[in-house]
Amino acid sequence: MLAAGVSRVAECTTAISEAGIYPASEDTLLLAWFVGRIAPARVAVEVGCGSGLVTAELANRSEYVVGIDISERAVLATKSRTAALPNVDVVVSDKLAAVRSSSVDLVVSNPPYLPCDYCDEPLWCGGTTGVEFSEELVAQASETLRTDGSLVILTSSLSDVGRLIECMRKTLGEVVVEEEHRIGLFETLYILRARKTLPRGDAVPEKVLRGKGEGAEQGLRPPRVQ
Repeated sequence: MLAAGVSRVAECTTAISEAGIYPASEDTLLLAWFVGRIAPARVAVEVGCGSGLVTAELANRSEYVVGIDISERAVLATKSRTAALPNVDVVVSDKLAAVRSSSVDLVVSNPPYLPCDYCDEPLWCGGTTGVEFSEELVAQASETLRTDGSLVILTSSLSDVGRLIECMRKTLGEVVVEEEHRIGLFETLYILRARKTLPRGDAVPEKVLRGKGEGAEQGLRPPRVQ
C-alpha cells in the first residue's frame, strides 16, 4: 500500500537516533496553538516531540500524554521541559512502535515534510515526495488509535499534500483540513486531522506503552543519559 520510499525511511532510523533537536519554529508554534484549541483527550501522544513545546501543551488538555522521538537528545529536552508535569512520559521510539494497539485517543505530529532524502536531513526531510515518513505514521496510527480517535499531522505545500490526504482517508476514514497558514510567498502549512472511522477492532489494553522485552524489537528503549 505504501510507496517504495517508505522502506528508505525505515532504513535510516538507527542511523539518526543520535540526531539533534528540531528547533521550535513557525510550524511548531502553529501546531501548539492548534492543540490548545482542540477538545481534551484522555490519552494523547506526540510523535517527534523535539523541544517538548507541543507535548507540554497537550499535557494541559489530556489526562495522560506520551512524548516520542527517535532522537535521544530530543527526549531529554522534552523530559526537562515537562519535568513538573506528572501526567507526561517521554520515550525513545521509532514513531508509534512503542505504543500498544487501540490505546490512544489522539496522535499529534509535526513530522519532517520536505521532499528530500530522510537519511540526509532527518529533522526536515520526509522522503522523496515529502510524505513517506507521514504515510508510515498514518499506518501505525491506524493500529494505535481507538475508534473515533484522531490523528493530527502538520504538513507543507512543498510536499505532496494530496497524496497524504488520500492515504489518511483510505487508512483511517474522515479527513479535514483544519488550518492553512501561509509562510512567505511560496509555502503554505496545513494541519490535517483524520478521525479513525474504519473498524480495526478495539480491545482496549490496560496500559499504553509496550512493556520491557515486548517493545525491544518494536523500537522502544530508554534514553541514554550522558
